[in-house]
Amino acid sequence: MSNQPLPLKITIVGAGIAGLSSAIALSDVNPNHQITIIEANPALSEFGAGLQLFANSTRLLHKWGLSPSMEKVACSATHMSIRRWRDNTELVRNMNSPTSLWLYGWPQWQIYRPDLQQVLFERVQQMPNVSVLFGKSVKLIDHETGTVYTDSAGGEVIKADLTIAADGIWSKARRCLPTTKDVIPTPSMEHAYRAMIPRERMLSHPLTAPLISSPEAKSWVGPGVFILGYTVSSGKFYNLAIIVPRPSEGMPLGSWNEPADVERMRALTCDWCEEAQVLTSHVRAEECVAWTLGEIGPIQSYICPSGRVALVGDAAHALLPHAAQGAGMAMEDAASLAEFVSSLWSREDLPKDLPKVLSAWSRFRQARVEHLRGMSHGNASDMTLPDGDEQIARDVKWNAILDMQRAQAELAEVGLEEVREKVIRERPLPDPTSKSTVDPGGRMWISGYDIREESQKFCREHLAVEQARL
Repeated sequence: MSNQPLPLKITIVGAGIAGLSSAIALSDVNPNHQITIIEANPALSEFGAGLQLFANSTRLLHKWGLSPSMEKVACSATHMSIRRWRDNTELVRNMNSPTSLWLYGWPQWQIYRPDLQQVLFERVQQMPNVSVLFGKSVKLIDHETGTVYTDSAGGEVIKADLTIAADGIWSKARRCLPTTKDVIPTPSMEHAYRAMIPRERMLSHPLTAPLISSPEAKSWVGPGVFILGYTVSSGKFYNLAIIVPRPSEGMPLGSWNEPADVERMRALTCDWCEEAQVLTSHVRAEECVAWTLGEIGPIQSYICPSGRVALVGDAAHALLPHAAQGAGMAMEDAASLAEFVSSLWSREDLPKDLPKVLSAWSRFRQARVEHLRGMSHGNASDMTLPDGDEQIARDVKWNAILDMQRAQAELAEVGLEEVREKVIRERPLPDPTSKSTVDPGGRMWISGYDIREESQKFCREHLAVEQARL
């Protein structure tokens, strides 16, 4: 047996966040892997929406050497202020920066999806063991061998020890696997309007100028609708999303940028607080797009029986966005898979070890992802309650949390170091039963989680493999 983890020939299908993260994580753990990424599109996408990245993600980006690049294009909010729809009353805050550093050790960032994809891609381009082939669409994957057949001219055949399917919610690769060939996305009973509002337009009105200039992010919750807004691209744009928990009309599931009716979008907030109304008035007709939400529900396994093909990101478990962890779970998949793959040491034993190791990885990941799914659904319910007894009970619960979040207000009186000590002293325990990201214990369970450390621990305890790197 070699005294080094086994270098593998790996094919990754998809050059999105999940695919690029997988290449980076695998190379970071073992730079001797030979990795080929194939992407159906001729280039990286220039379109997308805003993303929130929390400490469970940003600790990985730092490990991959990407903090300097991220700091050039990302923004960081002091907190997310959640407010009542009609009178703009603050109900609760989700504390971010610098609280995220104090509690979890890593920052919170907001970023435009194409900016994140470009940062990841530039890192991949620096890796001599990784190549990216654009314009290569999957025709078939042999689930017994992991061989990929493309539909490009000449019908290329790409052989590998392991193929990673990172090709999104409508994954072609997923349909090639015996256990998931019939799995299709489930449309959600909701859709989202989205827009990227330029900075100069936000500055043109006294109610929205502070939103683009302030480190505060905001959300408004109301009957059947909630609004989310925050800055991205180093303050160049304000990312606006309006979530409507009822089906879209004629918009295809999973499409991020379907043209939408701006007047219908504005009508959703016609009797909301003035700040929300002015925000929607800034959106021009050609900028208003819609996203029909959907998910890939729990599946039997993220791998095929041979272990030669693994699903990551949306291909495995597309989640509704209400826990803001779609990108986070894709990065965690990548980092965790890299650690499990590093448990392979013998090429001779690869046919029996690969399915064993990856089956363990699938079970390990499914437990966390499915709990995140429950939190996302819980958030969606909390954010769109009609006015009434349930809404009042929610507001009372949130106000109690807000009362405990006064540390930021004490900065001017007692100083930053005293506040930091107070926050650390009152650090909540992670609550794996929480169904809300507003709950401090739920946020700790998400953001305080170190996927690499937990993956290494699981491998040591359950796979009985040598861990010479630790």
